[in-house]
Amino acid sequence: MTVAMLLGCAPTNQNNAPTEQAAQAAYQLLATTLNQGRLTHLDFWRTHSVEPVKSDVETTLDEAVILNAMESITFDLVMEQSVQAQLQALIRVTERTLINPILRVSINGAIPYRESATVDVPIRWQDETKKFSLDSYGDESLPNQVADNTFRFIDFFNNTYSTSRPLSYLFEKGVNKVTITNVSSDPIEIKTLRAVVPWQLPAYVAPNISNISTNDFEWKVNAIDYVSKNSSFVRLSSYASVSVSPYDPVDKKLNVIAGVSWSKSGQAVDFPVSIPQSGYYQLSFHYSNEKPDFSVFRSIAIDGEIPFKEVESYAFTPTGTGKWEVETLKNSNGEPFWFYFEKGEHTLTLRAETSPIQQSLDTMQLMIDHINQFALDIRKITGKEVDRNRTWKLTNFLPQTAEILEAYEISLESVLGQTSAFAPNGADSATLSYLQKALFKIRKMREKPDELPLYLDDLYSQTGSVTEMIGISLTELSNQSLSLNEIAVSNKETSMIAEAGWTSKVGAGIQSFVASFTSKKYVAKKDPEMLNVWVNRSITYVDTMQKLVDADFTVKTGIKVKISVMPDVNRLILANAANQSPDVALGLPSYMPFDFAIRGAAYPLSDFDDYWKVAGTMTPGAFVPYLYEGDAYALPETLDFHTLIYRTDIFNGLNLDVPDTWQDVLDLLPELQRYGMNFYYLTAGGGSLKWFYQTSPFIYQYGGSLYDSSGYRSGIDSVESVAGIRFLAELFTTYSIPEQVPSFYNSFRYGTLPVGIADFGTYLQIKNAAPELAGQWALAPYPGTINNEGEVVRWDIVNGTSGMIFANTEKPQQSWDFMKWWMETETQTSFAYNLQSTYGPEYVWLSANLEAVANSPIEYEDKLVILEQSKWLNDVPRTPGQYMLERGMSDIWNTTVFDGTPVRIAIDRQKQTIDREIRRKMIEFGFLDRNGNVIKPYKVFDVNWIKEQIENAKEE
Repeated sequence: MTVAMLLGCAPTNQNNAPTEQAAQAAYQLLATTLNQGRLTHLDFWRTHSVEPVKSDVETTLDEAVILNAMESITFDLVMEQSVQAQLQALIRVTERTLINPILRVSINGAIPYRESATVDVPIRWQDETKKFSLDSYGDESLPNQVADNTFRFIDFFNNTYSTSRPLSYLFEKGVNKVTITNVSSDPIEIKTLRAVVPWQLPAYVAPNISNISTNDFEWKVNAIDYVSKNSSFVRLSSYASVSVSPYDPVDKKLNVIAGVSWSKSGQAVDFPVSIPQSGYYQLSFHYSNEKPDFSVFRSIAIDGEIPFKEVESYAFTPTGTGKWEVETLKNSNGEPFWFYFEKGEHTLTLRAETSPIQQSLDTMQLMIDHINQFALDIRKITGKEVDRNRTWKLTNFLPQTAEILEAYEISLESVLGQTSAFAPNGADSATLSYLQKALFKIRKMREKPDELPLYLDDLYSQTGSVTEMIGISLTELSNQSLSLNEIAVSNKETSMIAEAGWTSKVGAGIQSFVASFTSKKYVAKKDPEMLNVWVNRSITYVDTMQKLVDADFTVKTGIKVKISVMPDVNRLILANAANQSPDVALGLPSYMPFDFAIRGAAYPLSDFDDYWKVAGTMTPGAFVPYLYEGDAYALPETLDFHTLIYRTDIFNGLNLDVPDTWQDVLDLLPELQRYGMNFYYLTAGGGSLKWFYQTSPFIYQYGGSLYDSSGYRSGIDSVESVAGIRFLAELFTTYSIPEQVPSFYNSFRYGTLPVGIADFGTYLQIKNAAPELAGQWALAPYPGTINNEGEVVRWDIVNGTSGMIFANTEKPQQSWDFMKWWMETETQTSFAYNLQSTYGPEYVWLSANLEAVANSPIEYEDKLVILEQSKWLNDVPRTPGQYMLERGMSDIWNTTVFDGTPVRIAIDRQKQTIDREIRRKMIEFGFLDRNGNVIKPYKVFDVNWIKEQIENAKEE
């Protein structure tokens, strides 16, 4: 029986969109047939109806209680009858906390809906100063951010702010036990819990025209003058257009709140408003919404309260790319809203929202979860490989197939119907195009439900599948990016204009064009009076570094430092050839110090007596690529890491154990593959050329080496190395993990690859760009192999960045003093906090200084895994001709996996080419003569030698 028949009604209305009843029935079918519980706040209140609490009920502790990670406290709230209420808590976030803590809230021992498991505690942030300092180029730079660490009441919203109003809870008559658990790593203090009357917003009522002042007034506030915000991610930016103010054709002026940083639901910004006379005023905004063909939403509050329903999640229509509009808040008839202000100072708050489309977002997420489960059910029947020559009768095994496909179709039609109301071009909006394509595929599948196994890839997991297209749409619709330049409060039509006139644009364009030829501001050049440091990072990092240097290093030492952006590391080669190299270079890829050292262009840092003492705060394996002839030519600056990452919800649902060794991974694979899931290994990422970290870690784990003891030949043909290379190949050829994965991030989100190896970038992406997975994933140590002593060996190849001093510097001691200061624990910790508090949570600095990593604003449990795995970091020694070894290892993997070449044959073929090139380069650099005789020995130093140097330095 179909969904429509169950309802006894037609599935669509006269506009060819599903009726609300049909859409709700489809939603309920998918929700009830989904094995995992996912009751939402909206679902909960669809099935419960009680009166709201009539007055606030409060419980206050004698003293504030500190909740550390996973600690709980229970409050008693006594109700006279069953009621609906919202919760507030008096909370203080401790100092040095940069990431919003997350709370889990249960009522009488149960979490009522999923949003209650991830309640957000927003931190309030302010600019340290509104007098913007200038960077080394004369451009305005972002001020440091200061967190408000005082006690304040917070309303309970979940971390994705899926509702525009605080979460409502059902309380029974009598004593209700409210348990609050801190599920974040940073501690909080809590003192009071309060159940409050739910928000009741009135409808807008136009004021009597006689109450509107006839004295013309307009108060303008630039977006850069905001007073506070609830997310450090929201930041100012410089928009290069004469249509915004302030503007300069040469120097960058901070003039807008960047939409790319103000894009997540719940992010709120407060602006100051000064009113000279009590009365009614209009609100206007100079904004840009570059979202293709779709509105974004903001709630408008005055002094913390939304005045009426019509400005709760107000829609700002798209402006087009690079265009600005002026929006005076108005009703559907174009009549402006009038807001009442008392004389004096006020706060105007704009908060990003998704509530108008939240039902659609919930439906899309439900569809992704359900399709993943449905596809697994089909896989159980068909096996991993679908027999395309078989006549399938899927409905004999899964009788609900046709009904489920109909529910998918109705759900997508419902989503399109709801969301098209916010798109100027309706369902033909570019933002909704992927939903249209997904709907087309579902309709084709509905024609022959029995043959669905033949189209399973179109439904699930593959590029262009229904789940991928719904996932892309979910991300795009959730994005609430809005750039803001100016706000006007007026009792007349605003004087703000959307775009500057053509004469102004032409004039500004000419000035900017001329400056591009005449201005030398971005030319990196040496200053003979200062210590010159070139950094291979963006101005974001360089500006933060320069501020820290000026405030600390220069004050302590008297050494003036000029830090310059180096957009391309290859410029160092040209600068060195022209004798224009800087004193110090930072942010260098791991191969570069060796390339300079072997040519005599790098200063041997180990000549400084305290070098190995400084190295004691870092992991020994990070120094391997910086050694040449017994000297060290660089300091590690940043780290990367590789750890296991896994979906805790899927592992718990299938009762799977987290693998600790590679044998555990092999034991896990049959169970994963039985359900159509798999394991991700790094070799499956990127292009056809594979790097050492993708091809060679198993050589180390099996006790092998990439070079023989002489350093003149590769060691890939040793018994241990062959075993490591063979195991890597067999992961793909024998155990069938995927050879190519376009995006592990997406596959992890969709659940098709619920476990795998993640690097630092993937970790940040999942943490910051997949809020729907909050609390549903975790890190674990990189799997290892068990050696003869029974120890789990987790050796892994990871490249970080480094810093070096050039051999031709005239300030070697000052350069070394700077590098030591830069890598000190206190400096690295301060830099990490300044960077993240200024630019947002995605700017995480992973220092090579492990003490600084321990102090960094990273979740405590994740930090423990990262620090533990850092002990097993072992980079590849650099030698002349090494590039051929890296290329050869890549070719071995490609030929064994894709061509079926036996491992030993593939190794023997590549070893000849590799050894020939190493010999040629050894002759070039004077280690061998043309007959292959040794002129001077070439020593390959390993991690054990480095550990010995560090230990010796500690004893001195």
